[in-house]
Amino acid sequence: MKRPTSWPVVATFVVIMLETVGALVLSTLSGQGPGSDATAYATVLFVLATSAVGTLIGLRRPGNTIGWLLRVAAFGFATGSFLVIYVEVAVAQAGSLPVGPIAVWLGDLMFQLAFGVSATFLLLLFPTGRLPSPRWKLVGWMAGLGMALMFAAVLLGPGAFEDLPIENPLALEETSPILRVFESVFYLMLVPILASVASLIVRYRQSAGEERQQLKWVAVGVVVLAIGVAGTVVWDGLSDDTVNLVIALALTAVPISIGMAILRYRLYDIDRIISRTVSYGAVTALLVGTYVALVFVLGDLLPSRENSLVVAASTLAVAGLFNPLRRRVQDFVDRRFNRSRYDLSRTIEAFSQRLRTEVDLDQLGRDLQDVAADSMHPKSISLWLRDDPAARIRPPLPGA
Repeated sequence: MKRPTSWPVVATFVVIMLETVGALVLSTLSGQGPGSDATAYATVLFVLATSAVGTLIGLRRPGNTIGWLLRVAAFGFATGSFLVIYVEVAVAQAGSLPVGPIAVWLGDLMFQLAFGVSATFLLLLFPTGRLPSPRWKLVGWMAGLGMALMFAAVLLGPGAFEDLPIENPLALEETSPILRVFESVFYLMLVPILASVASLIVRYRQSAGEERQQLKWVAVGVVVLAIGVAGTVVWDGLSDDTVNLVIALALTAVPISIGMAILRYRLYDIDRIISRTVSYGAVTALLVGTYVALVFVLGDLLPSRENSLVVAASTLAVAGLFNPLRRRVQDFVDRRFNRSRYDLSRTIEAFSQRLRTEVDLDQLGRDLQDVAADSMHPKSISLWLRDDPAARIRPPLPGA
C-alpha cells in the first residue's frame, strides 16, 4: 500500500508559521497592535500548538481527519490574525499599505472558519475522524449550514467594518428582512455546537479501552479551559490583556490534549493524572480550610499577643496532617476515579500475602494466572515451567 504524501501537511505548517511570524513582525515594526504584548505571544503559542499537533497527526496518522481539522483551525486563526493586524496598520498609516474590503472580508471569514470547525466538526469526529454513527450526519449538515450563514453575514452585513473607514460594497439595507436571518445565525450555530458536545458524551458512554482513554485526555483539556475562563470571570479587577492571556494559555491545553490522545502518547497515564489532580486539590482545600479555622479559633481563645504562637501551632498542625490526609484522600479518589488501579493494587497485595505461605506449585501457578488476568486482561494466558536439571533434588549417596 502506497504511503500518502506528506508535503501538503508540511506546506500547511510552513504557511501558518510564516503568517504568524509576519503578523508579529508587522505589528512590532509599525508600532501598532499587540506585537510586544504578552497576550499576542500567548495567542501565537495557541496557534503554534494547534498547527504542530495537526501536523504531527497528519504525519503519523494520515488517515485521521482530526489532523486536517486542526490544521484548518490553525490556518484560520493565523490568517485572520495576520489580516486584522494588516488592516489596522494600513488604516493607521494611511497610504502606506494597500487595503480594501477584501482584506477585511477574508480576515473575518478566516476567524469564522476556525471557530466553526473547532466548535463542531472537531468535536463531532473526535477521536476516530469519523461520525459516531450515520444518524449524526444531520448535525454535520446543520454545522455546514450555520457556517455558510455566518459567511453570508460577514459578506452582506451593513455599515462600516468594525468602525474602520472602509465600507462594505455588498452591504444590504438595514431594513432588509434577510438581516433578521443573520441576526439569528449565532442561535442557529448553538444547535450543532451543543449536538457536537453531546456526541462526545455519547461516545464516552459507549466507548471502552483506548477510545475511552482518548476521550478522557480531551476532557482534561476542556476542564483546564473551563477553569481558566471561570477564573477570569470570578476574579474581578483583571485587565483585558490579562484575561486574554489566561484564556489563550488555557486554550492551548485543548490541542495538546488532543495530540496526546490521537498519538497515544502516555495514553493510560490519564487515570493517574486525574486521580492525583483531584486528590491533591482536595487535600489542599482541606488543609487551607483547617489552617484558617485553627487561626480563627485559637486567635479567639488566646490573647492577641500570642498571634505568632497561633500561626506557628496552626502551621505545625497542618504539616502533621498532610501525609495521613493525603493517603486517605488518595485512597478514596482511587476507589472513585481510578478504580482499575485501585483494584490492581489490591490484587497484587493479596497475591503477595499468599505467595509467602503457598507451597503447592500448581496452586501458585493458578494464582499467578489469575493475577495476570485481573491486572492486564490478556486474551489468553499460558504458563510454562522450565525443567532445570540443576534445580532437581538429588537423592543422598549410599552410606551418607
